Order: sequence, then structure tokens, then C-alpha cells
Amino acid sequence: MTFSGHYPPFVIRLPFKKTAMTTLDRTSPVPLYFQLKQVLLGKIQQAEWQTGDLIPSEQELQEAYSLSRTTVRQTLADMVNEGWLHRERGRGTFVTRPKFAHDPVNRLSTTEFLLQQGITPGWRVLEKGWQLPLEDVAEKLKLSPDEELYRIHRLRLANDEPIGFHFAYVTPAIVPYINEAALTEGGSLRYLRTAPQMHNCRVTRTLEASAAQETEHTLLHMPVGSPVLLIERLITAEDGTPLELMWASYRGDRFKYQFTL
Repeated sequence: MTFSGHYPPFVIRLPFKKTAMTTLDRTSPVPLYFQLKQVLLGKIQQAEWQTGDLIPSEQELQEAYSLSRTTVRQTLADMVNEGWLHRERGRGTFVTRPKFAHDPVNRLSTTEFLLQQGITPGWRVLEKGWQLPLEDVAEKLKLSPDEELYRIHRLRLANDEPIGFHFAYVTPAIVPYINEAALTEGGSLRYLRTAPQMHNCRVTRTLEASAAQETEHTLLHMPVGSPVLLIERLITAEDGTPLELMWASYRGDRFKYQFTL
């Protein structure tokens, strides 16, 4: 996996202390691969290894901890799958930037959450205007195929970096209440907040894991096939009338939903 523009063309391998071998306990029932994982996680969490750093090679880890190649590979595979590390072909294994963990149960919008983390949120409007709906959009919004709706395409930014994009489809009845200024500030629903139909509305969200396509490659600067988080949001008025359908795609390496129940 490559991240164009985030790392310099030349990298310096991190110094590695061979004395770290003493942190593994071979008399413990805890598997060695898991012990190694905790050691490496500690280096990341204590900022000894920082975002973008090239970590020691598999061979160096094997020698430093007197471990088998299989054990080291299992450790690194787990950390890659969990998003702590990422591999670049021909270059090595790097520390990944931490993910934004959004907990919607706490009633914070993504914008509020980013601000809380010291990150500057933002939007960039790519396109907006009237158009005929696609068949599945018309069905979800209970519109006829020849009835136009209003589509808004926006990039979600974090410190001016694209982390996702939204396609929002708004039904004709609510379009007059769109706040154009709010399309580039605040939460994703701020632009519709003044609409009377939004009072006591219902919001249904569906989350799905998927792989990046050409759209994500172009807009989010990520390789095709990389993990993405897809979100579908349907807003209905108190009487059940559909108001907005939104489809969003977020970088799987930069964003995750966290639920506190």
C-alpha cells in the first residue's frame, strides 16, 4: 500500500536497541507473537516510533528478539490489519497515522469530534445542482424517475486533508431551506437544520466495509482496493416522508466508528 505525498522518497531506518529482547518472557503462557506486539505497540504509543517512521525489518526483529520468521510475520500482520502499521512494496513497513475514532452514541457530530481532537474540520463543495435520480435513489426517496432532486457532492476535510466524501440527495420539498453557507462549515446536516420538516425527524445509518474504487483513488488519494468505510444515511420526517439520502465513503486507514453502549 502506498500513500503518495505523505512520505519523503528517502527514508531513514529507525535505530533499534537489541537490549529490548529482555522484554519477552519465554516462561509466560502468553504467546511470543502477542508479547512482541505489545512491545511494538508501546513504541508507537510512547512516541518512540512516530507516524511515517520506517520500523526495523523482519530480519532485525528476528535477531533482536530471537524469534522465528513466522512469529515476527504474525505480529506484523496483526498490526497491519489493525491499522497500526502499513507496508509499502520495496520500501518496508511504516507506522500509520492514527485513525479518527468517531463515537456517534455520544451525540458528537464528526465536526465536533474533530475539533475536540485539535483537528480543523472543513468541507469542499465539488458539485451541486438539480438532476434526475438514479433508480435506487428514487426508490429510497419515494420519487418518480422523472422527478428531479438536488444533489450535493462534498469532500470532508481534516486539517485540509481529504478523509472522505459525501453524495447527498435532497427531495424537492426541502430544497428551499438549504443553507448554502453551511455547506462549507459545521456538521454534515447543518445545511438543512432550519427546515421545519427536520423537527422530530428520524435518521437511519448503515455502515459497511468495502474496497476503494477509482472515485476514492481520485478524491482521497488512496490505492484502488484499499479499505474504505461506506455510510448510508436516510433522513425521514416525522410522518415518514423521505427528506435526504446521503452516501459517504471514508478512508479506512484514517477513520473508524466507535460505539459506546
